[in-house]
Amino acid sequence: MVETITAAASPALDHIIERPRLIARLEEGGGSRVSVFAAPAGYGKTTLARQWSQRQAGPVAWYRTTRASGDIALLAVQLDELLASIAPEVPREPQKVASIASVNASPTPLGRAILRTFESLTQDVLLVVDEWEAAGTDEAEELLSMLVGGLDIRFLITTRTRPEWFTPRLEVYGEGLEIGVDELTMTDEEATEVLAALGAVAGRARLMRAAGGWPAVLGLAAMSGDVDFTSSRLLTHTLYDFLASELLDAAEPETQTALMLLAVASVPDVEVARCVLGAEADDVLEEAVARGLLAVTERKLLSLHPLLRELLLRRFDEADGELRAALLAHWRRLCEASRWDEALCVAEAALDAPFVTEAIAAALDDLLAAGRTSSLQRWVAAARTAGAEGGLIDYAESEALLRKGEFDHALAVASMATRSLEGDLAARAHLVSARAAHLNDRAQLATSHAESAAALALGDGAREDALWLRFIVGRELVTTDLEQRLKDFQAAARPGVKRSLLSACADLYLAEMHGGLGSALDVARGALAMAKDSEDSIAHTALLSGYSFLLTLAGRYQDALLNAERLAAVAESGGIDFPLRYAEMNKAGAYIGLRRFALADRALAMLERQTQDDHAAYFHGNLRIQRARLYTSLGNVQRALDALSLGPDAHSSHTARAAFAGWQALLSAIVSEPEDLAPSSDLPGEVDKSIEGAALFLLARAVTSIRHGDVKLADGCLDAAIGTEAIDPVLIAVRAEPALARRAAERDETRTWLKNQLAGSRDASLARSLGLEIPRPARQKQQLTPREAEVHELLAQGLTNEEIAKLLYISLSTTKVHVKHIYDKLGVRSRLEAARALRDDV
Repeated sequence: MVETITAAASPALDHIIERPRLIARLEEGGGSRVSVFAAPAGYGKTTLARQWSQRQAGPVAWYRTTRASGDIALLAVQLDELLASIAPEVPREPQKVASIASVNASPTPLGRAILRTFESLTQDVLLVVDEWEAAGTDEAEELLSMLVGGLDIRFLITTRTRPEWFTPRLEVYGEGLEIGVDELTMTDEEATEVLAALGAVAGRARLMRAAGGWPAVLGLAAMSGDVDFTSSRLLTHTLYDFLASELLDAAEPETQTALMLLAVASVPDVEVARCVLGAEADDVLEEAVARGLLAVTERKLLSLHPLLRELLLRRFDEADGELRAALLAHWRRLCEASRWDEALCVAEAALDAPFVTEAIAAALDDLLAAGRTSSLQRWVAAARTAGAEGGLIDYAESEALLRKGEFDHALAVASMATRSLEGDLAARAHLVSARAAHLNDRAQLATSHAESAAALALGDGAREDALWLRFIVGRELVTTDLEQRLKDFQAAARPGVKRSLLSACADLYLAEMHGGLGSALDVARGALAMAKDSEDSIAHTALLSGYSFLLTLAGRYQDALLNAERLAAVAESGGIDFPLRYAEMNKAGAYIGLRRFALADRALAMLERQTQDDHAAYFHGNLRIQRARLYTSLGNVQRALDALSLGPDAHSSHTARAAFAGWQALLSAIVSEPEDLAPSSDLPGEVDKSIEGAALFLLARAVTSIRHGDVKLADGCLDAAIGTEAIDPVLIAVRAEPALARRAAERDETRTWLKNQLAGSRDASLARSLGLEIPRPARQKQQLTPREAEVHELLAQGLTNEEIAKLLYISLSTTKVHVKHIYDKLGVRSRLEAARALRDDV
């Protein structure tokens, strides 16, 4: 729970247990940015944290950790709101973190968003994180570690065990301070002062020996003025339980029941307490505070000692059925008020199948919309433990599994749910099955479930999503009714930015198959202009991914690069990780088109490392094609063919397989001897509905025709390839096949077109060798001339001087002069150092 400390807030023991010794210890370590109080319950960690907080001159924020804090989506949203409450002057998008959590509830994007917003905060700010052990998840630990490492504020963390990220290095360098059990244990002098504060004199020495310096026991004993500390009963009970029970049993029965209701549900504040307790809430809270059993801060937050809470939980476990039924009637009010975290605590403690089933049905949509995957998993676990069964529980579990990336398991559980659900819930279960099958490259199964979802859906959202997925899968299968599937989606989609983005995305997909690429790119550009303020980051990144990829196919490399970078920015801002790989792939493709070969090589190498253990058909096939484009542009066509030797991935889409076959055909035509090439008049069937595949096979036929002296046929094939609007294959082909390049430069129909294309792709040397004069590039690489920049790119790829001279159509002696100038200007002494000097800003 979130609390901003603006004045003294005094829970029950604060005024009894004073710790001047430890306050002095904290002041001595005032330079420490991170302080950790690590000890079991009852050692006064929270009391000490409050006393220290009240001595701070700057703003202090207090985060009360609960089990719900282990849900990374909730934790990030609450910490974002807490920091904003003490720094209202910091520019901030109020719903940014919540928006990211809804689509990608993982520590890295959430932490990144918080760090970007609050990076300007200074060490005047103190953030107290109390009872941190309650969070209990690796994701929560990772997020807190990111914030501790990235924010320049002070942290004070109370916890039962020392966090793993709080390393000895922090203490060695004066960044961290740990106060543990030894220092938190009360000295005899402190114990005497506590017991004397409320006149607890009888048996003081005996109690002090039994307590062993345990602050909670000493504090409670001091408040238990009517307890005879000489009584032998102390020997028959756990000391703390005895004292706590004495205090609890002295309260009215209504107050004891109320405290049990609050403890089991982990009720955080007075407002929720009134919701649970009803009309008698204020009376019972007042008595509990008067007896020292409960504290209420100035911000109306409740503070129940963790050991007393544990005692109340044990009493609930021992309660009979009649009392449990009465308590559950109160706790059902939590569901009516949408207090899902408190209701979850009840579900886990009560293990009542009807209660947990009703609560999941009510909470599910809220949890999914907020990206509360961890909480949803806890709900499902509570339901299974309570013996709750049925399609609703299966569906809830399948949603959690899908969001965790466990696609096979999600498919199995969601399919089971579809058999017992009806209406919209059945449609949503089919939709989970369809998404899981699609992400696992099981297109036919995905189609079946998507169609079932569309037929059963009652709500607009589920039907819209189902019809879009049906279209996407149909595109991969190249179904005959693809355009009708798009019309079905557009008819069902609700008006707005999302519909515009997805419709433009669909236009690009169809253009990639049937042509009309230029018009589709224009439509996409218009839709993206409307999406600047769109909150639908999934649809936004989907369009940017397709747009930047097809800009490269159209030979518009600089635009492609800019939009690939925009894709990465939108993905990072929206907290979605998976589009970042698509952004890197598209950047690599654009780099190759722009002859920035070293950058392309680095991007491809990184992607190859990241995807080597994945089953993503798109990346495996596309990486091979990009390698082939790179090697072909560098003049090593045989190596390019070798990169394609494994063939396309078995689960590749039709367009991907057509492109793969087309590149193999073109490169084989370039490396083969004329007598080994047989002219063909028909395009193979695999390029049907793929403009890239069609362009590649037309270029292969053009190369073959030139080799056989059939210039007329070659011209026709070249014109047809250009007519597909898939310009990138044409550029790569003229880089690799001099005869084709010369023929394109000789013809009036293609001469100006080729000159403009080579200018845009920075192929100045190739253009000059063909007698095409284009302006010298205005931008220089570091201190290098444009020619030296070209040599540097090739040198960084490991090419020899002879190979560079051949590629750039210059003499060997001129190449050596350029290499010497590069060494001198960059201050390097070897080719390896020159390669390393190539920077991303060239």
